[in-house]
Amino acid sequence: MFELLNGGHDVKDNLTYITVGTGIGIGMVINGKCVHGMMHPEGGHVRIPILKADENFPGVCAFHGNCLEGLCTNVAIAKRIGANSVDDLPGLSDDHEVWDIVGEYLGTFCANLTLITCNSKIVIGGGVVNRTILFDKIRHHFQKAINKYIVLPQLEQENLSNYIVRSKFENELGLIASAKVGEKEGYSIKN
Repeated sequence: MFELLNGGHDVKDNLTYITVGTGIGIGMVINGKCVHGMMHPEGGHVRIPILKADENFPGVCAFHGNCLEGLCTNVAIAKRIGANSVDDLPGLSDDHEVWDIVGEYLGTFCANLTLITCNSKIVIGGGVVNRTILFDKIRHHFQKAINKYIVLPQLEQENLSNYIVRSKFENELGLIASAKVGEKEGYSIKN
């Protein structure tokens, strides 16, 4: 909800937020209300078709192996390329094939979310998408997955950069939103 109200987006009541870092989480606001059923959404644990280039990668999720979270987190990326640590990822070149793989998985996920919720905007944050070249890859694979099934102006190639967007809070949304909630509740940090 914080992203919808404070992110500077041109939508009023429908938005999906995805964070991609050490895990994958989603938050959805539909018709101005946060989606919360039996518990919070666990979108990071959905299954995505495994790419041929990725058939031998078992994923890193302790529960599902190769669910979305097991395939696209910084931990998954590091393991897939044989890095010693996630701290090695900033040195990875933009043309490394892993970014195409992650972009395709996230683009397919965004297409699935759109088909299920028909949201007005998808906002992505978290440390993995600090690699900004991912956004063009995500949008490309989103369109490929939608395959002209939904034909709306906001989903046309020239408008996708306003439909699937980077959070202006980058990978700090959780921290900023938590501080705002605490402030609203009357908590303060004293020096």
